[in-house]
Amino acid sequence: MGKFTISDLVFRQILEYLAQKTPAIHKVLKTRVENYGEGAKIYMEVSVVYGFNVVDGLNNFKEKSKKEIETLTAMNVTKLEVVAKNIYVPQEGGEQ
Repeated sequence: MGKFTISDLVFRQILEYLAQKTPAIHKVLKTRVENYGEGAKIYMEVSVVYGFNVVDGLNNFKEKSKKEIETLTAMNVTKLEVVAKNIYVPQEGGEQ
């Protein structure tokens, strides 16, 4: 196939899109991607929504994200670390 590179921005955009589709995650606060020969190592900090099981929500997000990145980019994800940095409490009557 030859040699090709994928920008770190691509990984960030995929992760942000998937986070928007995950009810337990309010928003992505920080993303760091490090590319190595064997694959990519990704570190994320997110704000989680109050009322969701944080462990289950983040584990489901990690599984989906790893599969999706590997499918879309054909690159291995050797490590995906997602850290909940704060909790978002929605206001009654809608989100602000």
